[in-house]
Formats: sequence, C-alpha cells, structure tokens
Amino acid sequence: MRSFALSGAFALTEPDHGSDIAGGLATTARFDEEAGNGEGRWIIDGAKRWIGGAATADLIAVFARDVADSQVKVFLVPRASWGLSMDTMVGKVALRPMENSTIRFAGVEVPESARLRQVNSWRDVNRILRVMRSDVAWIATGLQAGALGAALAYVKKREQFGRPVSGYQLVQEKLARILGNLTASLGMVVQLSAQQDAGNYVDANSALAKMQTARMARESAALAREVLGGNGILLENDAARFFADAEAVYSYEGTHEVTALIVGRALTGESAFV
Repeated sequence: MRSFALSGAFALTEPDHGSDIAGGLATTARFDEEAGNGEGRWIIDGAKRWIGGAATADLIAVFARDVADSQVKVFLVPRASWGLSMDTMVGKVALRPMENSTIRFAGVEVPESARLRQVNSWRDVNRILRVMRSDVAWIATGLQAGALGAALAYVKKREQFGRPVSGYQLVQEKLARILGNLTASLGMVVQLSAQQDAGNYVDANSALAKMQTARMARESAALAREVLGGNGILLENDAARFFADAEAVYSYEGTHEVTALIVGRALTGESAFV
C-alpha cells in the first residue's frame, strides 16, 4: 500500500445502518470448517453502501458480524470474489472526485488468513474510528482554507457600484469570520495530532475535533459562497464545491449528533446513546 501497488477500500456503512452501525451491523460472517477443500472458509453475506474507492480497490476491508459470537470482525475480500457485486452510486452533489459504491455479498468465501486478527469486537473498531475522525477534522480545516482562498480570489477582482467588492465592510466581516473559524480549527487539529503523536488517543478528543471543525467548516463555506453572491453557486468559482463538500463532511465519519454524544458521555459519565 505504501508503494501504491495495492489499493484498498473501507467497507463499514450499510444501506440500513449508519449512525447505529455499532449495534445494527447486519452483514454476517460464518465460519464453515468444511468449505475450501476442508481447510475452512468464512462465508460473508450482506451489503455495504457509501464505500469509497471500492470499484478500483484490490481488496475491500469488510466489517461483518460473526454469527458464532455476534462480535464484529474484519475480512480482506478481493474485489473480484465470486458472489460479490457492486454498483457505483450516482447523483452525488458533494465529494465528486471519489466514487462511492453499494456492494452486495452473497456467499462470498475468504480464508481465515484474510481475517484481520486485531479486530475482534466493536471496541477494536472504535480504535480505528478514533483515528479516522482526526483525519476528517483535518479535512474540515483544509476545506475552510480552500473556501477562504476562493472567496478572496473572487472579491479582489469583482467590482460592484464602481469599486472592488473586497473594499466593502460587510464582505470583509465575512472574510474575517472565515479566518477566525479556520484559525480555531487549525489550532484544535494541531493540538489533537500532537496528542496522538505522543500516543494519547482519546475518543472524546477526536470526536470533539471532528464535531467542531465540521460545524465551523459548514459556516465558513456558506460565508464564502455568500460573498460571491449568485456566482457562488457556479463550479467555476470553487466556492460552490467547498459549500457542497462541507455538507458531506458534516455528516460522515460520525454525524454532528453522534460525535456530540461521545463528548457528552465523556463529560458526564452517562451514555445518552439508545
């Protein structure tokens, strides 16, 4: 993977389960000792949705519930496996460079060697999500930098009422708010990464960073679109792309509500999850 000779996809979310995936994960894995010429094989059934890069991946990391102990496990499934089929999702308004797929598994067989041995429960999956939410917090921060750059590029060349738009007070106020959001987000993710580099991984910290930076990204992208006026909805001006992507970032790798409940649980010691 480091040399890009091998590509993979992360298949956790399902058609009917997103925020409730911890308890609702419906894709199953059953170990059959007699399958695979008597060597034993895992049989995977179910479906996944919103899987980025699946159409070109060599291996798909499939999260499935072991029917024997009801624990979540992960299997590296070759994309060309018999019984695996997929469709590319169309009509997305955001994150358009990445193709997402719906994948179906009908008796897909993989050997025991394809199982990732360090993932044996949802607690182990949470260790993965803890890191991924930190990555998304950086994405939300970079998105704001892009939105600010797009807004500045536009207002410096656009003139209305005989003068550059950049010279109007209300435009400058919006630009200042974007910079404030961006600076606050950058400070948060830098500190979070410093903690993690030191080996300190805390669910509530990564959830808070993802929640807050995504919320500010949503506001920043909207302000950037706003200073462009009607031209802000044109893709050629870039602000529209950041505006749409901010909506996606706000919801994936833990919705605002789910990340807030993770933080709330750490604050109060009480779980509000149903």
